[in-house]
Amino acid sequence: MKIADPDTAPASALRLQKLIGAAARRDRAAFTALYTLTSAKLFGVALRILRQRQSAEEALQESFVAIWQRAGDYEPARGSAMGWLVTIVRHCAIDQLRRSTARPESRTAPEEALTALAAAGSADSGAELRALQHCLDELDEQPRRAVLLAYCYGLTREELAARLEVPVGTVKSWLRRSLERLQKCLEG
Repeated sequence: MKIADPDTAPASALRLQKLIGAAARRDRAAFTALYTLTSAKLFGVALRILRQRQSAEEALQESFVAIWQRAGDYEPARGSAMGWLVTIVRHCAIDQLRRSTARPESRTAPEEALTALAAAGSADSGAELRALQHCLDELDEQPRRAVLLAYCYGLTREELAARLEVPVGTVKSWLRRSLERLQKCLEG
């Protein structure tokens, strides 16, 4: 069995790291290659959060501006290149969602959104999301739902409290304790 050379894989983690590094040095060709390799997947992340094509396109554009500006901040030791890119897109999409008054339609459960992201991700990010799904499954139902609604859909604590019909303080406790448990689970 032949093992693929990481530099020849279309969107390998090493290649993405190199492209981000080159973009940090203001290499426009590398940035274009980075966009070409990742934009479809990152657009899917934005679309999953925003549910509207035009909004997702705007979030993707905003994300790539941020990626260009902050490429020098990427540290491979802290996480995968695709994970870093997805985080930027997720933050831009959530910021855009918070700026608008509309929330995503609630036809898709947060758990389904996470499963869809894991299925669509690369091998590295897919494995990371599956590990996260495993750890989320260990949380009680309401705290898990609060975490997913906050981090997949960008709901505020106040919105979570109203939606879940619990006090804001309870939501804060659920989020804090759940994040602590998730961190321990993912590290262990």
